[in-house]
Amino acid sequence: MLRIGSQLKYFREKNKLTQKQVANILHVTPQTISKWELDKSYPAIDQLVELSKLYKASVDKLIGRAKPSILDYFADAQNFRNYYGIPNVKEDEQSD
Repeated sequence: MLRIGSQLKYFREKNKLTQKQVANILHVTPQTISKWELDKSYPAIDQLVELSKLYKASVDKLIGRAKPSILDYFADAQNFRNYYGIPNVKEDEQSD
């Protein structure tokens, strides 16, 4: 059984979208998006293509079939900071 829910959730959150926003774009209900992300159901092929366009990620990446790229890993700023040992500075701590 294909388990793509975590991938769909990752890309949605990476794009700073809510389930409701994605649902409105795809003309489905927020419950449908939730079911996809919980692996209770799956998007149709045409919906995967639309998600791919929305998230600017290949369908292979959405379904977890693409090999992860180091660029994808470092695109997450926290991963970059962790890798190079850069502390996370909150904006209110930056006052000089």
